[in-house]
Parts: sequence; structure tokens; C-alpha cells
Amino acid sequence: MAAYLFQLELSEFTDELAAVVPIHRELINKLFGEGRILSYSVSIHRNMVWCVINAEDEQEAMEMVLSFPLYPYFTEVSCHPLLFHNTLPASLPGISLN
Repeated sequence: MAAYLFQLELSEFTDELAAVVPIHRELINKLFGEGRILSYSVSIHRNMVWCVINAEDEQEAMEMVLSFPLYPYFTEVSCHPLLFHNTLPASLPGISLN
């Protein structure tokens, strides 16, 4: 699998867009659980989203973005294939022998 960085520009944050966010977050969380999304960030101004998607090829990654409930609100989508994507490993709590 390869990693693809998507930069997604959002239209103005409206009540209509806000109503779609919970459904969108549910899908994003599902894709995280499946290992399909490696990272997901939203700018403080709510106008930009960056996510790293794990897919077989760019077409599969783009199809995933097309399935996002917020897709109709994206005004610009750009995809950047990555050579690699490093993140800090998740910390596990210490083991207690008690």
C-alpha cells in the first residue's frame, strides 16, 4: 500500500455543512479503525483539511475522498503521493503486575 496526502479546501462553514460533520466524523473514525486513514487534521478556521490515506493506488485513494460526506463542500482537492509517512507510535499504558 502507498500513502497519499490530500489537501482539501472547504467552502464557508455554514449550518448545512455543520449538519454533515457528525456523519463525516463517523466515516473518518471507521476508516481510522481499518487503517485506511493514517492522519486527519482540520485548520482552526475550518477551511482546510489535510489527511493521509493508505491505499493501493491514487485512484483508490481518490475514490475514498469522493465517498466523504463532506465531499460536496470541498472547493479544491489536491493529492500528493508520499514516499513515506512517519508518525509517533501510540503509547500504551504501563503494565501492572498487581
